[in-house]
Amino acid sequence: MSNDEPVYNEEETGIAAESAREDQQERPEQQSAAALSAAKQEVERPATPSRFLHFLVSISVRYKIAGTLIVIMSLAVISLGVVTFTQQNAILRQEMKNRAETLVNQLANVGKEGLLTKQELPVYSTIMDIRQRDDVVYAMVIDDKGEVFAHSDLTKKGALLTGSTDLAAHRANSLLFQETAAGNDPVLDTTIPIMLKTKNLKIGVARIGISQKALNKAIRRQQIIFLGMALGFIVGGLLISFALARLITKPLDSLAAGMQVVARGDLRRLVPVSSSDEIGKLTNVFNQMILNLREKLLMEKYLSQPTVQSIKEHRDMTQLKLGGERKYVTALFSDARGFTSLSEKMSPEDVVRLMNVYLNLQAKVIHQFGGTIDKFVGDEVMAIFEGRGNEINAVRAAVEIQSYCKALNAARSAAGEKVISIGIGLNNGEVVMGNMGSEDHMDYTVIGDNINIAARMCGIAQPGMVLVSRAIAEAIGDQASLKELHPVMVKGKDQPIGIAEVVSVKGGARQYMRKATDASAVYSLAGFPDEAFTAMVKNISPAGCLLVVGSPVGIGSKVNVNFSLLELENITIRATVYHARKQDAAYYVGLCFEDMQENVHHRIVQWIHQVNSEIAEGLML
Repeated sequence: MSNDEPVYNEEETGIAAESAREDQQERPEQQSAAALSAAKQEVERPATPSRFLHFLVSISVRYKIAGTLIVIMSLAVISLGVVTFTQQNAILRQEMKNRAETLVNQLANVGKEGLLTKQELPVYSTIMDIRQRDDVVYAMVIDDKGEVFAHSDLTKKGALLTGSTDLAAHRANSLLFQETAAGNDPVLDTTIPIMLKTKNLKIGVARIGISQKALNKAIRRQQIIFLGMALGFIVGGLLISFALARLITKPLDSLAAGMQVVARGDLRRLVPVSSSDEIGKLTNVFNQMILNLREKLLMEKYLSQPTVQSIKEHRDMTQLKLGGERKYVTALFSDARGFTSLSEKMSPEDVVRLMNVYLNLQAKVIHQFGGTIDKFVGDEVMAIFEGRGNEINAVRAAVEIQSYCKALNAARSAAGEKVISIGIGLNNGEVVMGNMGSEDHMDYTVIGDNINIAARMCGIAQPGMVLVSRAIAEAIGDQASLKELHPVMVKGKDQPIGIAEVVSVKGGARQYMRKATDASAVYSLAGFPDEAFTAMVKNISPAGCLLVVGSPVGIGSKVNVNFSLLELENITIRATVYHARKQDAAYYVGLCFEDMQENVHHRIVQWIHQVNSEIAEGLML
């Protein structure tokens, strides 16, 4: 409440209200007179333009320009439409009259000979030819007595037509057009006298009735066209108006667009500064905010996912403290075998490059199955799958990692490059998860005996092997095929622990990794190499790919695909369509590769497992 506002207590308010009621009771005449005077003043007072002007001022510039252009264009369209519609209507009616005149002259020429020779068959034949036209309702020849000599309706032969239109037609001495009706259809009745020019004698008349339904449809079509043009001009006016407004409000639009990009989580672009005024200063501040967010996002890449999640959940500094809580997890440890001796023969840059390929492979698979990377320790990966029931997902991830590594190693060996074999160990149970470390530096991680067991099992796993503890074997049951091994002693345990090797797993473990892409490709159906079609590759693996095409392709069809992927230029592969579906206006076609050359297979595997070293492409919130 403002200090300038009066404050009333309940007693003062009651007295004021009572005084007002007394005034109403004691002075009704005065109030009535005052009310009439106020009403009179309200009626006589001219409408103040202040509210209207305020409304106009408050409207967006875009709408002001749009409104002005729409009014101008609407007036222009209406004026042009009225003139054009009137002219088109006249042209269409004149065209119908010309067509009717041609037909009735044709009938009159034949009718003259028929009336003179009293042979009605040629006349009737001509009438039937004319009647073949869809718009001709009737055709007839009438003699000089007004009797029907020949008619498209045989029942009217010899009849004496007495209608007003008929009488007017019989009396016609020149070309005559009349508006009449046949049933519910409007008809243009066209009459021309049949004359003996040598004697200037009228021996009858020829009449044609043409339906005006087509004409009315054409007129309605012109009306629809006119309405379409009007709407088109209005839409065009809107587009033009907003285009003009954009030139005026471009700095604000650029800033708004930049805010929308950031709202979608993309921090890769800054807003261009086009002025040094207040808007330019605001844009500079906004760009500085993007840079600060970008720095924080890049810092997150150096933290484990649990650590980032913990920070997001505990944004209050008072809640961010050392300590942890018990949680049930499945721990996955993987470690490269013989990597130390291998790295001694390679340069540090080559070691990092090689290791990143295999670490990237493992991280993608772990994320795919719902796990999180706790940390990378040299050539070792530690991953966590939280919650009961996730043991099978951890096993599937481990088996798939080994499958991918096997395919990748085969491709790298064929190319004469170094390879890495991985051993994986898994264990489950309760652990302590939380902030570990010091007051100045901490990490959100997991510790406990079950984590140590998983690490020990990873240490004894042979290259290409996935070892699981007895607890995991019991948790996954028959969802995987296991080979039980002899119990082993691990460091820190007095008794040996039961272990098993995972042979296979149900419902998972692909053989090859797929890579998402938006590259182009050209394909042709087998047997038709000259008919090539363009397509977009959505994902690809050495076993097949998913294409987006513009026309349907049947399941079971044989195709030849030429890819335009980087490092895969001019690779043509034969494939079979094994599934297809339509989505919107495109067709998604799944292909299964066939008869692939071994070197092509290895090249695709190598390309799929390439690691993008540009961190900037990952700047998405």
